[in-house]
Amino acid sequence: IGLGVMLFFGFLLNVLRIPLDWRIFLGLGVLILIVKFYLDYQKNKTIIPKFNLNLYSILMLILFAITLYMYVGGAFAYPYLEDDDSWSHAMSVKYISVEKTVFTGKEVLFHYIDPYPPAYDMLLGIVHQTNDSVYWTLKFFNALIISLSIIFFYYFVKVFSNSSKKAFFSALALFAIPAYLSHFIWAIALTMPLFFVAFYCTEKIKDDGKWWIVAALVIMPTVTSSPTHSTYFGLFFIVYFAARWIAER
Repeated sequence: IGLGVMLFFGFLLNVLRIPLDWRIFLGLGVLILIVKFYLDYQKNKTIIPKFNLNLYSILMLILFAITLYMYVGGAFAYPYLEDDDSWSHAMSVKYISVEKTVFTGKEVLFHYIDPYPPAYDMLLGIVHQTNDSVYWTLKFFNALIISLSIIFFYYFVKVFSNSSKKAFFSALALFAIPAYLSHFIWAIALTMPLFFVAFYCTEKIKDDGKWWIVAALVIMPTVTSSPTHSTYFGLFFIVYFAARWIAER
């Protein structure tokens, strides 16, 4: 959820002409935690959240670790960026990290920002400010985001089916798909994981109506991170609602 909300606020800050600086995002994140801890303390609630890890959750985390090891190991097995997409993203990411904006103006043109949906390069441009290697930033964080799909998908299916066993089987099926995103550096590596987060937040609305706000914040960057997969997201959303309607009846 934080991944999607971070992108939403990134767009908002950019429109307000506030620099996309990693310290601003860190400050906002810490402030939200402090406010939440204070409100929980005032209501005598447990400040430290409880994490319920059962056998299937642990097995799912093992799948995530294996996936991350595979993608990171493969990405760094050779000392270069493999195609024109990655080189184009590298230029955009470096520009955003230095200029702290996704707006380029007429004098500077990049293939993957302005007017291309800039969510992917904006995210990597912000995290690139924390290290000095655009090469390492693209390879590692691209692999990390793809691998997080295992966790995102597991929790979506868990809340959808109300079964940890079914959720693990679904995560295992995703883990076993050889063609799932691979290690290619492109915006789809961000869009697809956000699919599962958006579905999870939408599914939680049935438990608490206020989840529609969170769902909206996550769906916004999901449909603005890739020109093609925004359409696919709409189609998947139709399939999701159809499956939910059938399951409820």
